[in-house]
Amino acid sequence: MSGDEIRYGRCYSNGIYGAKWAVYQVIRENEDGSVTFKVVAGANRRRTGTLPREEFARWAQYEVALKENEWVRLDQL
Repeated sequence: MSGDEIRYGRCYSNGIYGAKWAVYQVIRENEDGSVTFKVVAGANRRRTGTLPREEFARWAQYEVALKENEWVRLDQL
C-alpha cells in the first residue's frame, strides 16, 4: 500500500497468517504525517501506537472490514 491510501477510521491487516496476524484501525492522522492506530484484532489487542504514515503503509498489506464475525479484505466483499 502507499501512504496516500491510509485513511482515518479504516482498518488494515498485515496479511500474516498465524500468531503474528493483526488488524490495526487508524484512530488519528497527526500533523507530523504519522498515524495513530489501535490494535483491534490479533496480538496486543486494545493497545495503541504511532508510526510514520509510510511505515504504516508498508506494514499494511490490505484494507479489511468486519463482516459478521470475520475480518475480510475489502476487495473480496
